[in-house]
Amino acid sequence: MSNNDFPKSKAKVLGMKTIMADFNHVRARVEPVDYVYTRKNGQNLHVRLIYPDQGDDTRVYPLVVHIQGSGWFKQNLYDHMYDFQDIVTSGYILAIVEYLPIPGPTFPSHVEDAKTAVRYLAKHAKELRIDLNNLFVSGDSSGGHTALMCWATWNSQQLDAEPSEPLPEVKAFINYYGVADFTSIADYASTVPHDSPSSPENLLLGDFLTLNDREKALRASVRYYLKKETDYAPLLIMHGNKDRIVPFEQSVELQTYCQELGLDTSFYCIDEADHGGPAFYHEDTLNIIIDFLKKHTQTNR
Repeated sequence: MSNNDFPKSKAKVLGMKTIMADFNHVRARVEPVDYVYTRKNGQNLHVRLIYPDQGDDTRVYPLVVHIQGSGWFKQNLYDHMYDFQDIVTSGYILAIVEYLPIPGPTFPSHVEDAKTAVRYLAKHAKELRIDLNNLFVSGDSSGGHTALMCWATWNSQQLDAEPSEPLPEVKAFINYYGVADFTSIADYASTVPHDSPSSPENLLLGDFLTLNDREKALRASVRYYLKKETDYAPLLIMHGNKDRIVPFEQSVELQTYCQELGLDTSFYCIDEADHGGPAFYHEDTLNIIIDFLKKHTQTNR
C-alpha cells in the first residue's frame, strides 16, 4: 500500500501539537556503499554518491562529479560531503571521485582516472538515476587541477586511458583554487616549496620541477592544451587571495589566458580567503556555484 493510500490516523491526545508536513523539502542522502568504478595497480578506486531525497526513488537528477584536493595524495571521500550539501538539496547528485594517489602513479594518471569514473557513471546512469543531459565536473586544489585538465581535453583523445571510448557531454566545469601552471607555481609567495625535489608537484611529474624540466611541467599545465577557435565548456574559477598553498596568481594567470582566447570563464576572488575552508562554502559562495550550475542545466528533460 502506498503512502497516498494509507489512512491517516485520527488519534489525538491532550498537549499534542501538529506541524504540517512540507513535502517540497529536500534532504541529502549518502548511498550506504561506495561504488568501485575501476581497479588499477591492484587498488579499487571508488566513487561516493550523495542524492537529493524527496521521497521519490524514481526521479533522475543532474550530476556534479567532484574531484577532491589532497596534494594528489590519498583522498578522504568524506571531506566535502557536508560542504556541498546545499548543492545536493538544490537538486543535484554529488559524486565524489577517488583517483590513484601519489607516490607511484605520475601525470596524467589522475586525469585518466577522473575520465574513467565519469564513463562508469554514464554507463550506469539509468540504475543510478543520473540525468545524462546534465553532467558537471568540479575539483578543488589538486582536484581543481584534475578538473581543469579534464576541461581542456574533454573533447579530444588526450590524457585518456580509453581514447576510443567516447566521453559524455559535460555542460560546465568548476575549478576551486586549483593548480593551473606548473611552470610558474614556484614564482609566487607560498608556504609550500613547490620546486623542492620532494614536493607533490615533483612526485606527480616524476622528476624535479626545475627550469630544465619546463617542457614536462608545461605538458602538465592546462594552458598547454587550450587552443584558439576550439569549443570548451563554460568554466567557473574561485580562488582566495590569501591562499598560502596554491598562489592566487595561478587563477589570475589562467583567467588572463582564457580571456585572450575568448573562452567562457567566470572568475571570483574570495577576498581574504586562504586555501579552501569555510569561506568557500557559505551562503554567498554556494549561491554563486548553484546559480552557475542552474544556468547551464538543460531544463527540458
